[in-house]
Amino acid sequence: MYKRMKLQGVVSIPPDQLGNPLKESVEIALRNKYEARVDKTLGEIVAVLGADQIGEGHILAGRGEVYYDVVFDAVAFKPEMQEVIEGEVVEIVKFGAFLSVGPFDGLLHVSQITNEYISYDEKNARLVSKDSSRYLAEGDRVRARIIAVSLNEKEPRSSKIGLTMRQTGLGKVEWLEAARKAQEAEVALVEKTSRSAGRDKKAQKAPETVTDSAGQALAEAKSAPADPEPAKASDSVEGIGEAK
Repeated sequence: MYKRMKLQGVVSIPPDQLGNPLKESVEIALRNKYEARVDKTLGEIVAVLGADQIGEGHILAGRGEVYYDVVFDAVAFKPEMQEVIEGEVVEIVKFGAFLSVGPFDGLLHVSQITNEYISYDEKNARLVSKDSSRYLAEGDRVRARIIAVSLNEKEPRSSKIGLTMRQTGLGKVEWLEAARKAQEAEVALVEKTSRSAGRDKKAQKAPETVTDSAGQALAEAKSAPADPEPAKASDSVEGIGEAK
């Protein structure tokens, strides 16, 4: 990852630059000395941003340069183990692909690309899957994890970074985007099916409720006591006569 940091160092200003503005001469000397320098602790110093503090100059016997202790701001890139990075494929070879990882090139070995069998298409400079239509070519953007780091201070270009894409969430950006869209479509289909099933269930319950109500009414009618038999006209007349 990239980091901004404050560093301390010593630079020398040659005699032919002593007449120039001191800060300007010091910053030129800082860039010449420290930019692209690799340190196992700091990583590679990508850029010197400027001198923050410049001490008093001192000279050495028999030397014409003036030396200054300087505190300066810089940006460095240090690849960290297990760090997830996105980079561009810059070269395809038979044994894998090289990716740009900050100022370094990292190796994505053919065995770390995918679980599928990968073959080298030399004619088209591609690494092609035998099980699907997936492939890697120069210019592709990929997301990978750093699994090995070996920084070489003496020969920075010989520094080695190992990468893998054989983990969840890693791979060619195009593959990841296609997988995301497929997952979203699947979720939408499940939600749609669930809503449809809910509506069907409600529709089935309505007739059952009506049928149950009708059946209950019929049962109540059957269980109700019969109406009393109407009084006969002769009985009524006879009763009136007795009352007299």
